[in-house]
Amino acid sequence: MPKLVKRLLIALLSVTVFFGAAEALLRANGFEYPPLEPIQVWNRLEDKEIRLGTSMHEYAERQMWRPRVGSEVPWGGTINEFGYRGPALRKEKTPGVLRIATLGDSSTFGHSVKYEDTYSAQLEKFLDVAGYECEVLDAGVVGFTIRQGLERYDELVREFDPDIVIEAFGAVNDHLQALQSVPDKEKIAMNVATGGFWTQVGISLRQDSRIVHFVAKRIDLAKGVTSDVRGKVFLERKKEAELDPYVGMVKFPGKRRVPLDDFEACLLDLQKRVEADGGRLILLSMPRQPDVEEKSPVLLEYSKKVVEVGARQGLDVVDGRALFQTALAEGRKVEQLFADAYHPRPAGHRLLAQALGKAIVARLPATK
Repeated sequence: MPKLVKRLLIALLSVTVFFGAAEALLRANGFEYPPLEPIQVWNRLEDKEIRLGTSMHEYAERQMWRPRVGSEVPWGGTINEFGYRGPALRKEKTPGVLRIATLGDSSTFGHSVKYEDTYSAQLEKFLDVAGYECEVLDAGVVGFTIRQGLERYDELVREFDPDIVIEAFGAVNDHLQALQSVPDKEKIAMNVATGGFWTQVGISLRQDSRIVHFVAKRIDLAKGVTSDVRGKVFLERKKEAELDPYVGMVKFPGKRRVPLDDFEACLLDLQKRVEADGGRLILLSMPRQPDVEEKSPVLLEYSKKVVEVGARQGLDVVDGRALFQTALAEGRKVEQLFADAYHPRPAGHRLLAQALGKAIVARLPATK
């Protein structure tokens, strides 16, 4: 073995032993200096997977996250070249072919079902059978709120120039507590959706390595960051955790991802954008299992707001929530319509597609 290589190996071994001993000593003495977490984009787990490249999603400056082109969908298929689920449409519209875009969360994306079973795909089939040529772009994204939906409309949907846009927000994500007390509107403005593999490595080291804890403490002391400052931040995080069980209440003292007044403002903003582009907006109130609404009554306020805004603005509203309630009252089983508390099964998607199809056909000229 050459002397230079031997010296390098000895040096490397010495450094490893030194840092290993230092890490063990700090841990043995109970030393820790946990980090003040950076603003979470989605949540701790999803952010980690996005940074490591193991997620179906990727960061997006304005949308915060979006489906990653070419990634596999757990329920079948892959994300197409334009970044959405389902067949990739040509951006140029075909004369005489109705183009529809659906905007929503994981239910619109098709959580727990194959693409052909989503209400987007079934709506296209319904209209074809009714004699109308059409194509549907499914712009739904897992975990999305209507705030993110506005950005997705601007960045993706608008360039496909849809004749009709169907919005389907308000089922669950909008009412959730804003992590670290930063609502989606503020988070989007802050442009927090950054970082990749090495960012995650740094975050993991800062969280787990006591040596890095030690260095970070020395840096903070040099900057004048006191224990009082850190204590206030940790106290705020503790309060958030204590409030979380009450997020379903109408009067919630914490901050929501999209509070009810901002939810209404977003509906009106989306209408303005769609109509300015020459399209027509349809509001879809999404269903939930009944027991969810009993535990989280604020969800009803979001559903009511969809119907209320639609009536006031003269928009077509398809009340999917009421549709499912009627089906259950008539003898359909919960497990026939729902895969879980929020996501419809194929039969549930079929109910939504049929109701949407009827609302659309009612405003189209009769076929020959």
